[in-house]
Amino acid sequence: MIVFTLVNEATDDVWVGTAREGVSPEARFKQFQDALGLGIAHPFYKELKTFGPDAFSVNLFAAAEDPAELKMLFEEALEAHDGKSLAGIKTVRPGTTKAALAPKPKSRSAAASARKASLGESPVASKPVREKLSNGRTGSAVKERKIKEAIEAEKAAIAAAKAKRAAEEAAEMKAILAGLDARGSTLRKR
Repeated sequence: MIVFTLVNEATDDVWVGTAREGVSPEARFKQFQDALGLGIAHPFYKELKTFGPDAFSVNLFAAAEDPAELKMLFEEALEAHDGKSLAGIKTVRPGTTKAALAPKPKSRSAAASARKASLGESPVASKPVREKLSNGRTGSAVKERKIKEAIEAEKAAIAAAKAKRAAEEAAEMKAILAGLDARGSTLRKR
């Protein structure tokens, strides 16, 4: 994760942004340039449209190892450059989902299907269909929290049952040893 700055050479305004692992500051700036045509209302896009991308210089400020460090470095960059934040600026049209952004599967052309049919192959795929397995994610934080709480409650019940069983076994062993001790002491008296 990185913190970078975009300096408008014409106005000396400094914009401070972040990018995830593997995304360079230049690639992130390119994302902003590509999103310019979406008509998103934000002062940065207005400035980018007015002065053009050539008026901005892209600089790496720092790299972070975790989100807490990223936040600290981001705030430090804002203070050091008296900058403006790029955090939260959309680079996709509002309401666009990740599914809508995913590449669409290419449909098979009618010619390819006809060619396979003429060769005696069925146009239907011959590969067996794999059953989709759950990855454990529900898409809802509330549902996930309830599931985690249920799992924790089940673990606690199992741990309580083990502790109860151990206590019962200990009591049984204590009774057996007490019985042996009692029997041994009466034999000595005889």
